[in-house]
Amino acid sequence: MAEPVNLLKLDPSDFKEFLDSFDHVFSDCDGVIWSNGTLPGAGDFFEKIKKHGKSVHYVSNNSLRTRQDYEKRFHSANIENGFDNLTVPSIAIAEYLKSLNFNKKIYCVACPETMRVLERAGFQCFEGPEVGSENYRDYLIYLEDDLDVGAVVFDSDFRVNLPRLYKALTYLKRPEVLFINGATDRHVPFKPGCMVLGTGAFTDLVVDETKRQPVQLGKPGKLFGEFAMKRAGVTDPNRVLFIGDMIKQDVGLGKSTGFKTLLVLTNTSKDEMIANQTLRPDYYAESLGSIVPLL
Repeated sequence: MAEPVNLLKLDPSDFKEFLDSFDHVFSDCDGVIWSNGTLPGAGDFFEKIKKHGKSVHYVSNNSLRTRQDYEKRFHSANIENGFDNLTVPSIAIAEYLKSLNFNKKIYCVACPETMRVLERAGFQCFEGPEVGSENYRDYLIYLEDDLDVGAVVFDSDFRVNLPRLYKALTYLKRPEVLFINGATDRHVPFKPGCMVLGTGAFTDLVVDETKRQPVQLGKPGKLFGEFAMKRAGVTDPNRVLFIGDMIKQDVGLGKSTGFKTLLVLTNTSKDEMIANQTLRPDYYAESLGSIVPLL
């Protein structure tokens, strides 16, 4: 497996060759553009990369945020029209269901914003319960099927509990019920240097129990990458540079879709990157801000 190339050590001719190798930039947001606040130089990077003739689009696994929250963060980074050029799992899931002319109920083990996006798209959604009984025998009620349910959607439900998993497993026993997953993140950064268990772990439990693979409409799913390309009007994955901070989600998406990949070391160390024997980025840098002087 080829060693990742440190962009900051390229000479000017090699850096120009790197720039000439792509026409479009797709970038993750959390850990790349902002963390607790805007990361230094991120907005400048995108401004300068556009001056080099590249189109810029954003791809995130985070459906939790509202449009208003995303727009505030893009504005803080001095990025114009960021949300209009953003693809998140909730949007991809809604468009996928529309393409199937889906008209049944959706059981959501998902964040409130994903449910709102699906409901605004005209779908009937329900969730819950919030809390289960202390008596495990009462959990029999969560094993009752509902034949009106035609899809189960997982996407960043930080309120997930055993009753929700029981209901999802019950509906998914029927092979005709769609199993759709958004964010896959098994671990998420809460602050720099602090990774904690993410909601992807619970989807993995359902995969193990049902022996079913979901339609993957979040990173690192190839279908999600292709959906982001379609929204951006991009047809050749070989001319895309994908920027992210996570190996599994971001480098994984790039490799599965055929993009070139750039890893910024905000949430992954160089040692961790080199130690990964199955997924390595093509390029790496400390941060987007560290690349700005080269542009």
